[in-house]
Amino acid sequence: MLNIERKPLIQFVSVFVALNTLFLLTLSVLYYYYQQNIYIDIRQNSIRYYADKVNENIYSATSIQDIKDWMIGDPRFEVAIMDDKKKVVYTSDKPFSIPFKLGMFEYNDHFYSIEPIDMEKLHRYRYLVIRADSIDKELAKTRKSIFIVLTFSIIFMTLVIYTLSKLFLRPLRVYISKLDRFIRDTTHELNTPLSIITMSVERLYEEGPDPKIDKHLGRMTVALRTISHLYNDLTFLTLYQKTAFAEQSLDLAPILEERIHYFRPLADAKKITFDLNIQPTFVKAHSEKLIRVIDNLLSNAIKYNKRSGNITVVLNNGFLSVKDTGIGIPKDKLNDIFLRYTRFDDANGGFGVGLNIVHMICQEYHFPITVESQLHEGTTFRIQFTATP
Repeated sequence: MLNIERKPLIQFVSVFVALNTLFLLTLSVLYYYYQQNIYIDIRQNSIRYYADKVNENIYSATSIQDIKDWMIGDPRFEVAIMDDKKKVVYTSDKPFSIPFKLGMFEYNDHFYSIEPIDMEKLHRYRYLVIRADSIDKELAKTRKSIFIVLTFSIIFMTLVIYTLSKLFLRPLRVYISKLDRFIRDTTHELNTPLSIITMSVERLYEEGPDPKIDKHLGRMTVALRTISHLYNDLTFLTLYQKTAFAEQSLDLAPILEERIHYFRPLADAKKITFDLNIQPTFVKAHSEKLIRVIDNLLSNAIKYNKRSGNITVVLNNGFLSVKDTGIGIPKDKLNDIFLRYTRFDDANGGFGVGLNIVHMICQEYHFPITVESQLHEGTTFRIQFTATP
């Protein structure tokens, strides 16, 4: 999958999953509190129902023993009876103490109900206390169920939207494949005529200077080297995945000087000057790949430079910097400049593959590449090389 497909696919799936996850989280929180209220209502209603049964059953008790005998046992609840001084005089299980508060309330992870009672014989027993466990266990089960359902929902939703997105992007993939095949076929067809034109121009130069044709030869040279550069890029893209390139330790300085000399006719045609600071720098890589990197940086610096502009090339301390005084790149477009077939200036033509080639090669060799640009002021590309002794 190409970056031109991968990036929008990842963005779309990420945004869709994030929004749906937020939606599911909102529903989960609402469902959780809804279940919490239901559990509270069920617990409180069961306490009230049990309190009514206890109150009715012990109404005629004449002693504590009667209360014990007539008490309705329920493992969910504990019972206490308080006298008119609000002291606990009876508990159905272990003694417990609570702040006195009529009605239903929560205290120390328990539900309590304190209601006045009117005993037929034991008038000093004035309050019935019912204690029940909190709903923490029920809520823990609810949280676990929500987590499981939410996790599987997000995973399932991600897989579904990823699959659907790939299906929707299939026409784009087909289109890109056709474009790649067209470029490959075009490159193949250009090989023979380009070779013939190159040999013809070289033969004209060998025949000696002729003021009548020198001007035309200069223009032909510029056009020919522009086409040759494009042809070399397209050929490299075609062979990049199929050819093994042997690495070796190379001094980049003479290669850079030779490529600058190669592009001088193009720069002279726009009256562009070079400022050079080139020092020996050894890099472990394949020469053809280094040439592709240099050629594309120089070609772009010439193509997008203003007339009578300047190009500053620095090769020193293990890095290469190419700075132009051209049109610049908008800040919001800087992240996309290395994508294949991406162009920001239709006036200068091209296929939009040069910087993609630069980026591929830098990624392969782990050469960090940075770009700084200001509109109408220029652009600087900087590559940090892994120097070798």
